[in-house]
Order: sequence, then C-alpha cells, then structure tokens
Amino acid sequence: MRQILTCLLLVAAASGCQNRKLSATADTLNLDSTAANAPMAAKLETRLAPAATVFTPDSVMLSFTIVNHADSAQRFVKWETPFEPFLGKYLEIMDTAGKEAEFTGAMARRVMPPPAEAYIEVAAHDSVRTVFNAAKNYVLAPGDYTIKYTGGGVSSLDGGKAIKLKVTQP
Repeated sequence: MRQILTCLLLVAAASGCQNRKLSATADTLNLDSTAANAPMAAKLETRLAPAATVFTPDSVMLSFTIVNHADSAQRFVKWETPFEPFLGKYLEIMDTAGKEAEFTGAMARRVMPPPAEAYIEVAAHDSVRTVFNAAKNYVLAPGDYTIKYTGGGVSSLDGGKAIKLKVTQP
C-alpha cells in the first residue's frame, strides 16, 4: 500500500510539473504571440541606406527607415534595431572575402513582453527614420562591405535589402 501511494505521489508530482511546464510554455507563447499579434510589423518595410558619401573606419553613417504601407497605424519593438543605436547586434557586415566585421557593441537581456515604451508607432502611410554610425559598434578596416539589417527577433521587422559601400582611409 505504501509503495502504491509513493508511486501515485510520484506520478502526480510528475504530472503537476509537466502541467506547470506546459502552462509556462503556453504563457510564454501567449506573451510572444501577444507581442507579435499586436498591430505591428506586418505591413512595415525596412530600408537601410547610406547617410553619407564618404565612409571611414570611424564613420559609417547609415539611415534606417521603417515605412508603413498599411491603412492603419502599425507598431514595432525598437529593440534590436538602429532606433536603439548602441545596443544589440542587428547588422550583418561582410567584407568581399565573406568575413563578418567584429561586433564590439553591448548586448542586453530583455524582459518579456516588451513594455509600452519599447514600441514605436508608425502612422498609416507614414515612416520613421533614424541615422546612426555603424562604426561605433563594429570594427571596420578600409575595404568594400555589404551591410544588411538582420531583422526578426523581438522587433518582428523584415531584414530588407542589403547595401554595399566602400570604407576608405580618412
């Protein structure tokens, strides 16, 4: 009888843990899907462009624009985007040999779901833009580079098109 009771307690404990785990997973999915299903990112286009004509190892000024093609306001999380210019790795910078530029910026752990102040709203048929210096977070030697916003992650933005530029000695 004692062995049966012990077995029942073990089974109950295991099921309780499993249910808690499933519940936690469901909560996580709900949090993620809540962020993803909020009116954001679905009809937003990312555009990365040069913001200067001359680029040096210390100055690679880029423009990052989010365009809303929807008939209603859309929003996205600014984390892992240039709207938080010195936090997170959101660019892929490759030289012509296929070597990725070294990322030297800070990374951050985030609380989920993102708080209200982490969102940027873009009005219908409007855009938001920021200009930032990619050289602040990456080691860039003189040479030709392909730069792409990696997208995805918590921002839910698409990666957009890559740009090419030449870094020269000052």
